[in-house]
Amino acid sequence: MRRRMVPALSLFLILILMLTGCSKRDEELAFKVDGVVEAEEVDVAAKIPGRIETIQVKEGDTVKAGQVLAYIEVKELKEKEKQAQAALEAARAQYEKAQNALLLQEKASEADLQAARAALNQAMSQYDKAKKGPRAQQVEQARAKLDQAKAALEVAEKSYQRTKQLFESGAVSQQVLDEVKAKYEAARQEMRYAEEGLNLLEEGTQEEDIRAAAAAVQQAQAALLKAEAGKIQVLIAKSAVQMAEADLKRAEAALAEVRSNLEEAAVKAPRDGVIAVKYVDEGEMIAAGMPLFTIQQPEKNWVNVKVKETLVGQIKEGQKVKVTSPNFPGKTFDGQVESIRQKPDYATQRATNERGEKDIVAYNVKVRLDHPELKAGMSVTVDFQATQEEQ
Repeated sequence: MRRRMVPALSLFLILILMLTGCSKRDEELAFKVDGVVEAEEVDVAAKIPGRIETIQVKEGDTVKAGQVLAYIEVKELKEKEKQAQAALEAARAQYEKAQNALLLQEKASEADLQAARAALNQAMSQYDKAKKGPRAQQVEQARAKLDQAKAALEVAEKSYQRTKQLFESGAVSQQVLDEVKAKYEAARQEMRYAEEGLNLLEEGTQEEDIRAAAAAVQQAQAALLKAEAGKIQVLIAKSAVQMAEADLKRAEAALAEVRSNLEEAAVKAPRDGVIAVKYVDEGEMIAAGMPLFTIQQPEKNWVNVKVKETLVGQIKEGQKVKVTSPNFPGKTFDGQVESIRQKPDYATQRATNERGEKDIVAYNVKVRLDHPELKAGMSVTVDFQATQEEQ
């Protein structure tokens, strides 16, 4: 019995070692995950519609940021530019005209206001003077003036009488008599004026004069209101300037838009890279937003792999990994875990145990490569186990 138990025990131990070794190898293989290389790409789209005039690159060409890739015909845009330029010049002329009209209206309005205010002040002064009547000092001055006129008349009359007698005796000529008589008549006229002036002052201002002065005040007030109403014309002129300014800005914007489109007619590379795909040919009509090229940056690449939930906990962001590809037999590339997606993916792979089949939960792990040799679309294998053992 003992001889039979020894071989059986040995066989049992060998079986355990084989199962343990297989499990370890399976785990190591499970930590090697396959994926496909991806690279950063950007589509170069047309910002304006038109016809492709020339294409400057082909697929596979290396380009620099800002390099012209294609030209779009600009014949229609050039015509639009001329029209927009003419519209801008017309809008600028209208704006300047409106500004000049506003300046003239403001000056005229201010001049009318000043003249109307001066006329009103003068009319009110005359009205106040008419209402108050003459002052006593004025009456005294008028009376003194009358006395002077009377005295001058007496002297002139005596001189005239003497000269007349001398003329009758033949002592003086007719000319001398005429001159003396003229002075006498002038003295009489001066005295009448002085009497009338004194009488007017003594009688005071007449009612009709007061009413006339009041009417003059009303007319001056009406003229002032009319002048102030001229400010409305200033406001209208200002509104015209604002409208003309708005039209000018719209014309400037329209011209700027056309010129911007002219610049966009030269389709340029937004970044360095390689022309991965060319979608159009020369002479082809395109629409705004239509992709023309795809630029790829082969030196900025990565691989997304699906890692089982039972293993993802052993992976950390920033972890170094080893990457191999059947395209480069015997060569190993370095990689680094860039991110681990928090939301799981449900893999189509299934596991079988005593309880039946169930879905395997996996998480997306992004591994940064940045090896231009590994081109987009190449299959690679990421080895997470190798770097863990090295660490």
